[in-house]
Amino acid sequence: MHRRRLGRALGILLVASATLVAPAGAAQAYNPTGGIMYQLGDEPCLKGRFNCAVYPKSAQLPNGRLVASFEKATVVPATGGAAGETLPVYSSDDYGTTWQPLSELKAPAYLSSDPQYAKYTSNWTNPYLYVLPQNVGALKAGTLLLASIVSGDDYYYAEHKAAEPNWTPSNDGDRKDLAIALFSSTDAGVTWNVVNVVATGGWQGGSAGAVGQNIANANTYKQVDPLWEPYLMVHDGKLVCYYSDENDYLSFDPATGVPKLDPDNDTATDSHGQILVHKTWNGSSATWSDPVVDVSGITQNMGGGKTEIGGGRPGMTNVVRTTDKKWFIAYEYWAGGANVRYKIAADPLKFYADGDAAGKEITALAVDAGSRTLTTGGSPVTIQLPDGRLVYNAAGSGSVWVNESGRSDGPWTEYQTTMGPGYSRNLQYVAGTGRVVILRNQGTSQIAYGEVDLGRSDGTYYRLVNKKTGQSIGTGGKTNDANLGNRDVPDVVLEATGSAANKDTQFWHVVTKADGARTLLNKSGGRAAAIWTGNATVGQRIGQWVDDIPGGSWNPVKTDDGYYKFQAVKNTDVYLTGASAGAPITLQNAADDGSQEWQLVPEATVPSAPGRPTIAVSNADINLTWKAPADGGSRITGYQVLLTRDPRIVLTQTVAAGTTKATFKKMKPGRYTAKIVAINAIGKSAPSAASAKVTVSCG
Repeated sequence: MHRRRLGRALGILLVASATLVAPAGAAQAYNPTGGIMYQLGDEPCLKGRFNCAVYPKSAQLPNGRLVASFEKATVVPATGGAAGETLPVYSSDDYGTTWQPLSELKAPAYLSSDPQYAKYTSNWTNPYLYVLPQNVGALKAGTLLLASIVSGDDYYYAEHKAAEPNWTPSNDGDRKDLAIALFSSTDAGVTWNVVNVVATGGWQGGSAGAVGQNIANANTYKQVDPLWEPYLMVHDGKLVCYYSDENDYLSFDPATGVPKLDPDNDTATDSHGQILVHKTWNGSSATWSDPVVDVSGITQNMGGGKTEIGGGRPGMTNVVRTTDKKWFIAYEYWAGGANVRYKIAADPLKFYADGDAAGKEITALAVDAGSRTLTTGGSPVTIQLPDGRLVYNAAGSGSVWVNESGRSDGPWTEYQTTMGPGYSRNLQYVAGTGRVVILRNQGTSQIAYGEVDLGRSDGTYYRLVNKKTGQSIGTGGKTNDANLGNRDVPDVVLEATGSAANKDTQFWHVVTKADGARTLLNKSGGRAAAIWTGNATVGQRIGQWVDDIPGGSWNPVKTDDGYYKFQAVKNTDVYLTGASAGAPITLQNAADDGSQEWQLVPEATVPSAPGRPTIAVSNADINLTWKAPADGGSRITGYQVLLTRDPRIVLTQTVAAGTTKATFKKMKPGRYTAKIVAINAIGKSAPSAASAKVTVSCG
């Protein structure tokens, strides 16, 4: 039975701050419960108030700044409608702990005098932010891109307000000239330029439950031909834009994937279908490629011998690379069965090639014991972490699912988060903390944020070794919340040091929270060592749980002989206790038998990067020296010396431990530079900074 509620506070700090001397294991500020980025005020909306602010997305710049944007469909005072609508851009310079307004991204008509953009007067919805990882044509690596849905005015809104000034919309209307526009910023999101238009649609024709219903009188043929939900990435040197397309397509070429547009697309009765497609661009040419189908949806009979693809309305593309060198696409789908589907392909530009119109149900993916099937509800988001793990969520749950191996056939494990479910809930890995920031819309058009630790985050991890038994705090090999992975039984126990098959389960961050108290977060899955019932009384057990409180759970108190006691914040009479070898970790009154004293042993890591080497030339010999770096807690076993002659590495030399110099003899003429890598039993350090360049004149 689930006995501990999310969000239950564990009390206040009751001991003097002078006792809080345990090392902190996490880098940067930590705010798992988050806050509100944006709250709709009393201004009127162009649509229903509950989805006036939706679709939050984010990206991280090379300087560490996070940027986010979302739809804010409020009436523009100057025009009384949608013309002049902008996308708000927010920033966080503390890794997602707090957010501030940064800029307002205008529609193309207001950013350019080019007449081709004049009809795009509203920068409306579905922003997708992306930082270029490499040069693409004239666009430089590090450029911040944003693709969004732009449009003309909302004619349905304008017509209804003209007829009845007190009319209030309850859903989307009918905008004209929907398109996907691409914008760029080279100053971290402060100012923006319009780059081009990726793809064009037609009339909106209602949406979000009113498809084909909220039709403007000006929409003579009652057309429903919008585009939605751009998703950007670079592949094979080109920028790829995936998107959802409601133009009417009769079929697609099974060899090329190119869809065949209905010649009567602008006038014929609409199927209300939608397909997933992509286009590519080299960054220099005047236009993007033709669209190529990713998911066609089922074929629909339009009568009179005419059929169209797009049944089931596949939407909201997400594409990630897997560690077995395949590509995983997840998307929503509304033709029965699971409403989130997926495909796997060897080429991210050929998802169509399997001939599967609908894809496989996301619930068919393998999960670990103790995890529920991957959630549905639409709007899936999948990201890849730098270590290859995949993280997934969708609108039906506040949990995320992690594929530890990152393989296309790897099992998924469920982890709870502090954030509830939400349509288009966004996941953002944050370099600098190693955690994941979550953005979602909630309530009456609130954009909320929080973060979750999923293990292996930045900062030092420690073994907590019990003085009495010599054993370490572990989790019985479990990585996720104990109500999931351990059948609702607390799982934090004493174990023989080094005995765990998953060694990460015996290491913990000692994280300082806003109140100065500490939280213990496990390396394997980022779960907190939490008081299982939430009541800090004698005998209560400790179990893994999502860190869902703003304050810490423990006050570390250093003893005279260098150990630490962990006193419960909520009840300072009880301490973290390991009574005997193999025993569950519990809370007990103060004892002096060593069962409450813990040695914090830092985990060994790869060495620090060596300092910049000194380089010199003697005749045709190149001599290098450097200083030994910190060994990471595991002695250095040797060095790799990487010598580069512009522009490639020409020689690698291995140097034994204890030696911090190397010589390359009789080198060919050219300009050279060198880097040093230190090695220990854990692995290789990051390379040193490059040495100065030297010139060998003759060999």
